[in-house]
Amino acid sequence: MAFEAYLTQDKAKPKKRRLTYTLSLALHGAAIVVMLVYSFWKVDELTPPNVQVTFMTATAPPPPPPPPPKKKSVTKVKPTPRDIVQPKPNQIIQPKEQPKEEEEPDDGVEGGVEGGVAGGVVGGMGDAPPPQAPKFLPPNVAKMSLLIDPQADQYRAKLPPALAKAGMTLWAMLKVCVKTDGTVNEVKILKGADPSFDPNIVSALKTWRFKPYAVDGRPVPFCTNYRYEISAR
Repeated sequence: MAFEAYLTQDKAKPKKRRLTYTLSLALHGAAIVVMLVYSFWKVDELTPPNVQVTFMTATAPPPPPPPPPKKKSVTKVKPTPRDIVQPKPNQIIQPKEQPKEEEEPDDGVEGGVEGGVAGGVVGGMGDAPPPQAPKFLPPNVAKMSLLIDPQADQYRAKLPPALAKAGMTLWAMLKVCVKTDGTVNEVKILKGADPSFDPNIVSALKTWRFKPYAVDGRPVPFCTNYRYEISAR
């Protein structure tokens, strides 16, 4: 009997287990449904993030420079034309008569010439023409009018002892002016040979004589350029 009771007891246990599993599944399912409903019912509202946007702008360019000042316009003043009074062809203008001053008689100067100029040279020519400007002659024409030998000892410039070396040749460019009588009036050095020798050249050329140069049959002074060359003997 005991054994049968054990067998019946084992058969009754499966029914209780099935009921327990069913109830457990139902409770779990209900709990899941409640949690789902609660989760949908209680939804927290999310606040959107506060985003700040900063616009970066470049520095404003400097203002343009002021325009240059305008030039002041200078107004030209036109000269006002003056009326020129033309004399009438038939109108004759008589000069005003001035009282004549009594002239004192001039006895002149003893030894003077009649018709001479006051303050002139005694014995001079009253009608003498004014001195003429010297003419410029080419060097070859002036050489042809020389009346002396430039290589003669009395007309040569003396060399200083320091320059009197055998075979040495010196030269200078000169301007020579001659009077109406053919004598040398002025000697100017244009290009000197040596400072110690140039004064001797001037002294030597002032002793030269030329043939008087005539224009229209009348002697006139002249100037010329002369290249003076000398060699040591």
